[in-house]
Amino acid sequence: MKTLFLTRQFLSKSLTIAILSACGSFIGWSQTPSQLFPSLSLGSAAHAQESFNYSEETIKNYARAALALESRRHEVANEIKKIVGDVPRIVCDQPTSFSALPGNAPQLAVSYCDQAKRIIESKGLTVSQFNEMTRQQQSNPRFRQRIQAEILQLLQSKGK
Repeated sequence: MKTLFLTRQFLSKSLTIAILSACGSFIGWSQTPSQLFPSLSLGSAAHAQESFNYSEETIKNYARAALALESRRHEVANEIKKIVGDVPRIVCDQPTSFSALPGNAPQLAVSYCDQAKRIIESKGLTVSQFNEMTRQQQSNPRFRQRIQAEILQLLQSKGK
């Protein structure tokens, strides 16, 4: 039983890292994580507020959006990979990053970007907020850890 719990916890942490690596999916995506994340630390809600300029609800909404975006991003990246080989960096608000791709790859990218916008907005965030939070979690290890903790909490609550 303990081994199952530890395995589940390890998989949750691995998935959390993959999701945050892909959070740049609206800003841009790539098939490989652009950076490695430090070990996760689960802090208290009071600790979470320290200098992040985001409410608890906004942080939760960001984590929910990141989880919702990840599976679709992965599917689309695999579809584009079948068409072009290595998936280039695709930036949703820069159509030139995908308009010259062959076949139906540009349509796949546009469809993903439209879906990503709807998902982000359905979680109560604007695209600008999501992008800003993504940039902040990429440059601020404490904020990244707070987001990781929230994603882990969401994953663990789904697994119960």
